[in-house]
Amino acid sequence: MRKVLLAVFLLVAGCSTPAAEEPEMVLGEYDLRPVRLVAGEALGEVFPETAGQVLCHALPWGDVVGPVQGSVTVAGACLLRGGDRVVTVRLGGPGLDLGATSVNVTVEPSDSAMEDKVLAALRPVLTAPVDLAGVDIVDLPKPERTARLCELVKGVPGEDKCVVGRNEVALTATLQDDSHYADHVGGRPALISGSTVSVRIRPDVPVDLRVSGEGARALAESAVPKLRK
Repeated sequence: MRKVLLAVFLLVAGCSTPAAEEPEMVLGEYDLRPVRLVAGEALGEVFPETAGQVLCHALPWGDVVGPVQGSVTVAGACLLRGGDRVVTVRLGGPGLDLGATSVNVTVEPSDSAMEDKVLAALRPVLTAPVDLAGVDIVDLPKPERTARLCELVKGVPGEDKCVVGRNEVALTATLQDDSHYADHVGGRPALISGSTVSVRIRPDVPVDLRVSGEGARALAESAVPKLRK
């Protein structure tokens, strides 16, 4: 995963001693990783990084736009770079209508014919029915992601979260760099703040398991192995 990092500091006016450093935020791009296809309206319900990965894997891009190298921005856009040309494929904006969302294509230097060619190639792929069975939990659309998480932790589904006793459990997209997660939970980097535990469940996906409430760490310890299967 490529990262361009920014350390965020809080400075108190008139004080010569800087405040504690906050976890660094990722401002760069992610390398491509294997991902199953999610299409139609469901594509608008996945995490941004997943959306970018799906768009980057949607077509054999070399056959459509020529030799390119792909990456995914933190905002979830697929960048395809080749020579002097940059093709950007993202959700939102005018382009391919998927119902609750859309796919927009821009080409630099400007090339409207290439934009139309890309949208035409994407249409049959992103409008076809897909089977979400076998899709990794971090790549599922929100309703299916929440349902699977609640099944794994034996929780009651809520709005993008599960309630387990007095705890709330969710999967959340994050821009924090896990190299500054000082603890480990379930064998994975973790950030513990008060009664909230955030665990990076996969090294290649910017998604955390977030557990809050009394006994959050113990619950997270039991949940992480289930999510890593």
